[in-house]
Amino acid sequence: MDFEIRPFRPVDEEYLACLAIQACYPEDPQDTLDEWKYHDKTARKDVLRARFVLTSGSVIIGYGVVSEPYWLDVEDRIQFDHTVHPDYEGWVVDRKPIHDHVERYVLSLISDRQIKVLLTTAREDNMVKVGWLTDNGYRAVRRSPSSSLDVAAFDFGKWEGCVEKVEASGIEFLSRAYLQEHDPAWHTKLYEAWVEIKLDAPTSNEERPIPVDEFNKMLNSPAMCPETNLIAVDHVSLAASCAGFGPYVGLTFANPLLSNSTDWGIRFTGVRRAWRRRGIATAIKLKSIAQARDMGCARMRTSNDENNPMYGINIKLGFASLPAWREYEKHQ
Repeated sequence: MDFEIRPFRPVDEEYLACLAIQACYPEDPQDTLDEWKYHDKTARKDVLRARFVLTSGSVIIGYGVVSEPYWLDVEDRIQFDHTVHPDYEGWVVDRKPIHDHVERYVLSLISDRQIKVLLTTAREDNMVKVGWLTDNGYRAVRRSPSSSLDVAAFDFGKWEGCVEKVEASGIEFLSRAYLQEHDPAWHTKLYEAWVEIKLDAPTSNEERPIPVDEFNKMLNSPAMCPETNLIAVDHVSLAASCAGFGPYVGLTFANPLLSNSTDWGIRFTGVRRAWRRRGIATAIKLKSIAQARDMGCARMRTSNDENNPMYGINIKLGFASLPAWREYEKHQ
C-alpha cells in the first residue's frame, strides 16, 4: 500500500483536492480556494504552522495542519487537526490505524520542542476518529454543539417588540460597513469590544487578547462581509463622541458563505459585560436574521460552547442542534 504523509504543496491542484475532501462533509461550512490562500498568505511567520496531506499513490485522501497555539496563554501545547476522506477513515496501514500515522507525523514535526499537551478536535458523530482518540489517551475537554436555523420558516411574530424595546433604550444596530464609513473611531472601538467579549467566552484553555494585526487579518478575510457584520452602538452612554457614535457594546459577525451565498455562517455573537441582561444579544440576532431573510439566506449556521449563554439564546430562537465538535487534550 503506497501510503504517505507529506508537506502540503501550496498549488491550486492540492488546495482543490483538499477542498473536495471537505465537501464530503456537507454538514460543515465549506471553505473556498480564496479563503485557504488568504489564510496561508497572512499566516504568522514567527510561529509553527504546517499544512500536510495524506496520500495513497498520487491521490490525496486527507489533509491537516499543525499549529503553535499562540492565541492561548500557555507555552507547552501544540494544536493539530486533520480530515480524512470518509472512504479511508477506517484505514489500517502497517497494522496501525491511519490516525496513528497522523499523530506520529505530528510528533516528528515537534520533536525539537518541549511540548506537554497535544490539542485536537473531532466531530462527535465521527465514531472512528472519536474512538481512536479515546483509545489513545485523548480526553474531551470541551463540547461545542453546532446549530442551524431555517430562515424562511422563522416566526418573527413570537419576538414582536423585542428589537424595538432595546432600540428605545438608546441602542442602535448598525453594520460594520456603515460604521467604517461614518465613525472615525470605528476600528479602536470595535477592537476594544471584540477583545472584551471574546475573552469572556468559555474556553478549555485561557486565551490571550487577540493582537491588532490578527484582528485586522480576520476583518479583511474574504470570508467576512462588512455589510452583514452587525454592531450594537450605545448612543445614550456619556462616552458618545462628538460624531454621535457611542461605545460598541455588542456584535454579531454573520457572513454569507463564499461557497453558497444562501448559507450563512455566524462567526461570533456577544455583548460586553456592562450591557448584558438588557436583551441586546437577542435583539441583534433578530436583526441579523431579518437581514439574512431579506438577502435571500436559506440557512444560518453557528457553533457555541454548550456552557455559553449564547447557545441557550440560539436554541430559544429556534436554531436546531447538530452534531457537536469536541476539543481533546493528550498529555505527553
